[in-house]
Amino acid sequence: MKYYSDITHKMYDTVDMLQKAEFAAHEAENLAKIKREREAKQKEELAAKRKARAGEVEEACKAMVAAQKAYRETLEAFIKDYGTYHMTSSSTDDFPVLFDFFGKWF
Repeated sequence: MKYYSDITHKMYDTVDMLQKAEFAAHEAENLAKIKREREAKQKEELAAKRKARAGEVEEACKAMVAAQKAYRETLEAFIKDYGTYHMTSSSTDDFPVLFDFFGKWF
């Protein structure tokens, strides 16, 4: 007599073979479920970490914009009072934002 499994959709010669195959199928399904849950958790953790780091970047950008505004206002006030302002630079590190832009695009 042959035995059909609704789980594996196969025929087996004995009940014992059928039960072992169904148990193996359940185990494989459980392992796959655990793996999917672990991957989903890792994706959630990565998304949370990325969101936190993006917040840090946004805060740094806001600080940079505020510093540039303060620099521009101070420079404009100096030029208004004294006519001109001259600064000597020996490194591109003195103007990182300007040269960073040109370095990436040209």
